[in-house]
Amino acid sequence: MTFRFKSLVMCVVTILALALFTPSANAQSDGGPRANYKGFFWGYCTFYAAQVFDKFAPEGGINWRGNGGQWFHAAKEKGWKTSTNPRDAQTGAVIVWRNNGRGHVAIVDDVMEDGILISEMNWRVSSFGVADGGFNRINQSFIPFSENLDRGNRCRYYFVGFIFPEKELPGATEAARPRVVDEKAKSAEATKVSRR
Repeated sequence: MTFRFKSLVMCVVTILALALFTPSANAQSDGGPRANYKGFFWGYCTFYAAQVFDKFAPEGGINWRGNGGQWFHAAKEKGWKTSTNPRDAQTGAVIVWRNNGRGHVAIVDDVMEDGILISEMNWRVSSFGVADGGFNRINQSFIPFSENLDRGNRCRYYFVGFIFPEKELPGATEAARPRVVDEKAKSAEATKVSRR
């Protein structure tokens, strides 16, 4: 073999070894490489977001299932605090997008005046224009309020809302809140009953 060919082979081997064995490039579950986490498949956005969310959440953490596009409503049904206001972002929250039944989730790493910094898995190109993401790879993106969140979209995926790492207080859900009674309607109903 020529020196040039040997150098090329060594370069390729080094790059492959770094790509496969660099810890920051691969997320792992507690069960070892390629193990699922709480039913979320290895390498997908839900796999990563579930693990990070659980670090911020109360004991037990995520107790819902579904693809990324189903997370918002599934979490809300399980009693987690949520918001559909893009400006309500909080560190540790899950941000949810949806597109025709599918979806994508990421973790809010930091909230700034003009947007949020997120980390995510299985999203190819970051907002910085760097193609460092993809399957089973974690990357970061800055999402400006003015360009993405306030308008509600990101590459054909539409902003659904945030899931916060805290539970709703008992009685604080929409169904349990007291209804505001229209006094005129109440009076009219009472008049009908008394005339009978």
